[in-house]
Amino acid sequence: MAPENPTNMADEASGNYKAFNYCVSFIDLLGQRNAAKGQGLLPSISSKAEDEAFQNSISDNVGGILQLQRDVEELDKVLSPDPNSPFRQALSDEEKIVWDEMQLAAVKTQYWSDGFVKFVCLGNQEIKCPVKGAFEIFCTAGYFCMLGLVKHRPVRGAIDIAWGMEIRPGELYGPAIVRAYELEREVAQYPRIVVGQEVIRYLEAHKANAGKEPEILANRDFAKRCLNMLVQDDDGHWILHYLGDEFRSSVTYEHHNHLYEKARNFAIQQLEKHRQLRNTKLAFRYSQLLAYFEVHTPSA
Repeated sequence: MAPENPTNMADEASGNYKAFNYCVSFIDLLGQRNAAKGQGLLPSISSKAEDEAFQNSISDNVGGILQLQRDVEELDKVLSPDPNSPFRQALSDEEKIVWDEMQLAAVKTQYWSDGFVKFVCLGNQEIKCPVKGAFEIFCTAGYFCMLGLVKHRPVRGAIDIAWGMEIRPGELYGPAIVRAYELEREVAQYPRIVVGQEVIRYLEAHKANAGKEPEILANRDFAKRCLNMLVQDDDGHWILHYLGDEFRSSVTYEHHNHLYEKARNFAIQQLEKHRQLRNTKLAFRYSQLLAYFEVHTPSA
């Protein structure tokens, strides 16, 4: 079976390696280190009670990861273009060809230990609207940041752009992964999505493109929407503004206020918990998160 985009793959036999710029998000499920703390070899189980205890331990370790992956797959279905949508059906055959080209974003998922990576190739000539892929990545990252708080399984992450190559179908390697990972690991700190400067420059370039071709107009629109999903945090870094109006109108819709309240309540609970435990690091992180919620209270 041939790969989906053979031009994106490494041709090892010929020694010709093709690299492209990729937009990448790296999302990490928090708290997994504590779930595995103090564990080693499989225990010796000799009773039903011991088996149940071990099953609970397994659930603590992998249950959240498996649920996260199921949630990713469900959201992918929601974001997939509907070929039977009333809008598409009303188009002429020629217009449908143009429309379908615009819908092709080719965002892929790569599961990574206790998290996942979303990426889209920005140099694939078959993709007429690559910024739509970046927009999907923005929507997915923000959605999971908010959903993680609602489900009491917080995540943090980062989005960046750099070169990479798919060494196998759906398996990205290169600085694109590394830069997103480093932003998540070293900068994000609390449940937020940090957006790198290369992403900002990429979106600004498309926003400034004054061309009139359909693909340019579409890329410009998606770039504007992505930029409207950003806000500058107290440390100067740009973050995905999942409590903002653009995110609400693109992702959370009428569910926004309900999700906001559940997520905020979890942040309050965690702040109080870590204050009582005198866990300075986590208390400060949830204090920062709660401040973000308090500043961006939704309208009725």
